[in-house]
Amino acid sequence: MTAKKLSTFFFDSEQVLKLRAQVQPYSPKEDFWSWYVLRRISIYVTLLFQKIKVSPNSVSWLSVIFVLLSGLFMVIATPTSFIFAFLAYNLGYLFDCVDGELARLTKKTSKQGYFIDMLIRAATLPVFLSFLISYLVITDKLLLPSVSLIILYIVIVAVIMSLLIPLSYDLTYASLDDNQDPVQKIRNRSIVFELAGFLLGLPGFFFTIILVLLVETLINIPLIPIYIMLFMIVLVIKVFLRLIVTIRTFNS
Repeated sequence: MTAKKLSTFFFDSEQVLKLRAQVQPYSPKEDFWSWYVLRRISIYVTLLFQKIKVSPNSVSWLSVIFVLLSGLFMVIATPTSFIFAFLAYNLGYLFDCVDGELARLTKKTSKQGYFIDMLIRAATLPVFLSFLISYLVITDKLLLPSVSLIILYIVIVAVIMSLLIPLSYDLTYASLDDNQDPVQKIRNRSIVFELAGFLLGLPGFFFTIILVLLVETLINIPLIPIYIMLFMIVLVIKVFLRLIVTIRTFNS
């Protein structure tokens, strides 16, 4: 990814290319999945929402809802629910791309929009917890009916949001440092690090789980619980390493 290159489709018109240059500025925070996949689609959704007069903040709320729905589908822990989780998460991520583009296109940026963007990040936390619940359900260590699992997930979301909503509000009105995340700096060094960041994040999880689901169907071996367990182990290691890297930046 470079600042000069746009995320395009071969059939983009001149008008679309100009709009991409206007509303899709390159950011070093952009990850592999959003840049190479979702940004190519998002401009057309942005134009549709502009035409039907949907506000950027409304799109942001849609993003929060669909990201949270992906975790809800994960806790149900069936092959069909995993597919719906993949679709819900990517719709949420797509809308997260669209809201900023629409705000730049319509010149409707606001503190409320920044606040909702913080909530989108917060919404990924219960999704990560849904992986553990999903693993416990698949391995018969958590024997609850689907309704109870859904209620459990809703309670988890409520607890997390009760902490992060006021925190997001405080951050919205705080004097924020624009320094780039040190881990993101590492990712930007090469395509290998970008791919690693993709595979170890939520976009990579939902992409890989569909592939694992297909393989599991072909060979009739329960691979999903193995993959979820390995992902959670790597997640713990990744968080620990991120903490070390972040702390080191304060000492440099």
